[in-house]
Amino acid sequence: MIVALGDRCGAARYADVVDSAPAPLQSPSERAQALTAELALLAPAAAALLSPLGRRAALPLGIPQQSAEAAGCERQATIGQITTGAGRPLTLPAIASHFVDLDPRQAFLYAPTAGLRALREAWGARLDAPGVSLPVVTAGMSHGLSLVAEMFSGPERPVVLATPYWDNYATIWSMRNEAPLFDFEFFAGEGFNIAGMSRQLDRLDGPGTLLLNFPNNPTGYSPTRAEAEAIVERILRHPHPLCVLCDDAYHGLYFDEDCLGDSLFRMLAARGDPSRLVTCKVDGATKELVFFGGRVGFLTFSLGGRAGEILAEKAATLLRSTISSVSSPAQAAVLAALRDPLLAAQEAEVVGTLARRYRALKAALAEAELEHYPFNSGCFALLRLPAGADTNEVRRRLIREQSTGVIAVPQAHGLRVAFCSVDETDIDDLVARIARVVRSL
Repeated sequence: MIVALGDRCGAARYADVVDSAPAPLQSPSERAQALTAELALLAPAAAALLSPLGRRAALPLGIPQQSAEAAGCERQATIGQITTGAGRPLTLPAIASHFVDLDPRQAFLYAPTAGLRALREAWGARLDAPGVSLPVVTAGMSHGLSLVAEMFSGPERPVVLATPYWDNYATIWSMRNEAPLFDFEFFAGEGFNIAGMSRQLDRLDGPGTLLLNFPNNPTGYSPTRAEAEAIVERILRHPHPLCVLCDDAYHGLYFDEDCLGDSLFRMLAARGDPSRLVTCKVDGATKELVFFGGRVGFLTFSLGGRAGEILAEKAATLLRSTISSVSSPAQAAVLAALRDPLLAAQEAEVVGTLARRYRALKAALAEAELEHYPFNSGCFALLRLPAGADTNEVRRRLIREQSTGVIAVPQAHGLRVAFCSVDETDIDDLVARIARVVRSL
């Protein structure tokens, strides 16, 4: 049996695919040129930073846009999705029965290219950053990072980033987009290496990207308030067009009161000069809402108004050219969660659980006298191995001899421990198993 759900025209849901519809007589290339020229007047840095692909990106008068124009028509023969004929989804009970609490119009019909408008607005309200763009919904964090890379990087657009870094960064920027990587050591002593970051920024003699990931993967470190201010001040002094990407995958997971406790995006968006700076924030429901399999991320630009709309359209164009749109049921689930009055308390409970694991790991590492890099947030701690140790061989020995899995990080000659995945009562045993192998080296 097929069940009809909902009562709204399916095509009407495309009306919010972007904040401006392409002029019917413009070709995609003409529209792209017009958008880029307009952006250059409103936000010169963003226009200067655009890669060749970013400059070419503009939505054509395609199926979603033509369907939007037909919204409200009595007869809908636009979208290729199976409905009752009046826009109500025809659903199979074998699937629909698993989504009984979701709005069927949101869960079973195609989502707009840039994401459900209500979800974008709800996540934007959650950010509480005035004057920024409406977020674009992405298929997880990696997809959001990839969109930024495609828009702003390439062989002539270097990326400055701290090492050790998440291995997928090299795949996204170096392999896919051929961008040079200007890396620097993450730590200077017990804090973030601001001087190293500054030296690499000084190497940029034209447009480039600075990638900041706090709380950091793999180190589990976030800047202190003083460090955050120093980072922002250095960025604001940069003389060339700069894209700052805040990879905020672990936003909200702060356990030390000295941490800034917030994303640098808010500070940069409020104080950045659009003639020299555009800041991008990539975050999502993955960690913040503990919805790892949902693959719902968000990309937000520091520019509001028309400039933000243009960047959002360019991002949506690249999104449509690859995945078309993000999973509707996952978006509907995140939207329902954001509207749940119990959400804040549930999030606080998870953060409290991770904070206890963090404190337990700190104590256990001190007791076992295992060396580690500074960590104060996020999901990870990075252990230092003795000089000469083979990180991958130590990792394999832990599997063979202690039935314990960790991640080798050769860049830092260390092991990444994901304490987010270990119950508090098992932390001492985890550290004891690691210590047995490390002490034998």
